[in-house]
Amino acid sequence: MLRSMSASPSLPRLAALVLAGGTGTRMGGCDKPLLPLSGHRTVLDFVLAALRPHCAAIALSANGNPSRFAPWGLPVLPDTQADMGPLAGILEGLLWAESQNCSVLITVPGDTPFIPPDLPLHVLPAPAVAVSENQRHHLVASWPVSCRAALQTWLAQPEHPDKRRIRSFAATLGMRDVLFPDQTPDLFFNINTPDDYACARALAERN
Repeated sequence: MLRSMSASPSLPRLAALVLAGGTGTRMGGCDKPLLPLSGHRTVLDFVLAALRPHCAAIALSANGNPSRFAPWGLPVLPDTQADMGPLAGILEGLLWAESQNCSVLITVPGDTPFIPPDLPLHVLPAPAVAVSENQRHHLVASWPVSCRAALQTWLAQPEHPDKRRIRSFAATLGMRDVLFPDQTPDLFFNINTPDDYACARALAERN
C-alpha cells in the first residue's frame, strides 16, 4: 500500500472532495454514492478507499440533510451559490481545503467506484484533469487551492453561456491533461442508470 502523501515532505498536503450532490434522476432520485456495491460496502466506500491513503483531509460536497452521510464522519459542504452546478461545490471545497492548510484539492465524483488507487499521484502537479478514451473527466481533477479567488471572481461575473462549465474555468488555469490507459470498464466509469449499477455490482463482486 502506498504511504500517505500527507506524511511526505516532498509532496503537497492534499485534500479531497467527493462530489456527492447529483440528483440521480435516472436512478429514481437516490443518492448514488450510498448505493450498496459489494457486501456492506457502498459506492462511497470504494471511492474513499482510493483517496484515504493519499489525502490529509476528505470532505463531501452535497446539499440536503447531511445526516445521511453521518456514518462516514466526514464534513459535508453544501453549496452556498445556488444554480452554479459543480463549480459551486468546487469553490466550497477550495475554501475548506484552505482551512485545512492544504495546497491542492483533488475532486472526484461520488458515483465513480473504480478510480485508480493511485489517482492523486497521477494528477500532480495541479491543475490537471484525467483523460481516458479520448474524454476529459473534468470532475476528476486536481486544483491548486490558490485558484480559489479566481473561481470566486469567475462565478461573480455576469451570466454568460460558459459560466457554469467546468472546462471553461479550467482552461483559464491552463489545466493539463493526464492520460490514463483505456480499459474495460473505463477507470472513470460512473453510475448513471440501473444498468450501470448492475454492471458496477457485478464488477465489484468479481474483484
